[in-house]
Amino acid sequence: MSEVPCIDGFVFKRRLSWSGLCVLWRAEQTALERDVLVAIFRGDAPLGAIQALAQAKSPLVPEVIDIFQGEGRTYVVLEDPHAQGVVGLLGGRRLEAGQLIELGMRLAEGFAGLQAAGVVYGGLCPGCLYLSEDSEPVLPDLSPARFEAGVGEAPPDWQIPRGALPYAAPELQACPEAADSRADMFALGLTLYALGTGQVPFGAVPPELLLEVKRSHTVPSPCDVSPNFPAALAALLARLAARAPEGRFGDWDAVRVAFHQVREGLAGGDEGAYPEDSVIAPPDPEARARAGRTIRLSVSDLQAVRRELAAQRRGPSWVAVAIAASLSVIAAALLAIAIRLFFFA
Repeated sequence: MSEVPCIDGFVFKRRLSWSGLCVLWRAEQTALERDVLVAIFRGDAPLGAIQALAQAKSPLVPEVIDIFQGEGRTYVVLEDPHAQGVVGLLGGRRLEAGQLIELGMRLAEGFAGLQAAGVVYGGLCPGCLYLSEDSEPVLPDLSPARFEAGVGEAPPDWQIPRGALPYAAPELQACPEAADSRADMFALGLTLYALGTGQVPFGAVPPELLLEVKRSHTVPSPCDVSPNFPAALAALLARLAARAPEGRFGDWDAVRVAFHQVREGLAGGDEGAYPEDSVIAPPDPEARARAGRTIRLSVSDLQAVRRELAAQRRGPSWVAVAIAASLSVIAAALLAIAIRLFFFA
């Protein structure tokens, strides 16, 4: 499904994402002269969860315009929110604490709609997250979606997108048919962690080892990576990323309220309680102090470099003045000699 599709009524412009199950394209619907998203699924792909999302009206999911089949494939036409990927927009920069909190609240509101529809998104990660023209978070790739345990038919060959594996909840990897919406909470915690620290959780661990690593290892507290990271926000991310679903929140309304409380308490700072078993470690005071010293030293070094450069720039200017003065004296001497030879020869 990697070749550019050829379907009457559509001009395909750009491929946004792809997996073994689905390819997502940005296209123009020529008859209506509008941009749309077209998700192309294999013909045998069960779309029950996608149809449930069409009824959920979650702000995270673009409106489903049409679903049709042809040439052994299923096409899902979505409204195009003209969104851009968060990773591309950041360009290597980190989100500030206030931006993380605002994004977390909006995502919690959107995931509440998915939970009401009995759907687990199952693929949340920085790479799949887009922002619309109105700066609203959007998840245009619906291929990871599946029903919660006991709600509806599960895709027989459902898979977590490769880029989302570092962020996927342990239970979603080990037993996806038993997972519920709390698996998306885990992914939210690690997604915000990555956007706030600039670090991919667990680094370059091979995909086949990620599940075991999540069960036995932790990632450094964001407070240790960035000394200015609010402790209360770090504690909230750690609870979202608890290894066991029972250690997370009961529903998405509670997640939204928790982000609101952190936002209101950033100045005074209730640091919150860390769960006993999270993949995000509690802050290490020594590591935080080392990070602070590193930043102060780097600033001092930068100031010293700037002073040295300024001195170097001043240096050549005095040399130039001296050279110019010497040349002026030589020129005057030559002029005097010429005048004497001309008039007093």
